[in-house]
Amino acid sequence: MIEIYFDGACEPINPGGTASYGFVIKKDGRIIAQDSKVVGSGTGMTNNLAEYHGLLAALKYLLTCKTREHINALTIFTDSNLVYNMISKNWGWSKKKTIWRPHKDHPHLKKLLFEALELLEKFNYQIKWIPREQNSLADSLSKKPLLEAGIKTN
Repeated sequence: MIEIYFDGACEPINPGGTASYGFVIKKDGRIIAQDSKVVGSGTGMTNNLAEYHGLLAALKYLLTCKTREHINALTIFTDSNLVYNMISKNWGWSKKKTIWRPHKDHPHLKKLLFEALELLEKFNYQIKWIPREQNSLADSLSKKPLLEAGIKTN
């Protein structure tokens, strides 16, 4: 079984700070990949945007690695209510879950949501919300590039 854990951060202010993500991929409980990067700084940067970039980076990694042929089931873990509920089509979707109507504060996430859904079509997956304490490695990875750049994190 393949598992993805991902998280995002935006510091020292959210929105408008420096956004970064971290992800961890496990196969049968062992870490096979992890990464973290800065997404950008300033206007438009949010922790939600960073979280989507973390998910996208993990999915793209899986699609380009040799492990891909061996993925029977993919479980995605996130502590982001927003990403979980958008991917699960619980928030912002029409009753038939075919049309996404973004909240007034989230239209900028449409492109990222649809890119994630397009990549997810290539997998047999489930997404699960977990408490922050169960996502600590992805959380610390998401803050690593900020700390390396001298940006204080919470």
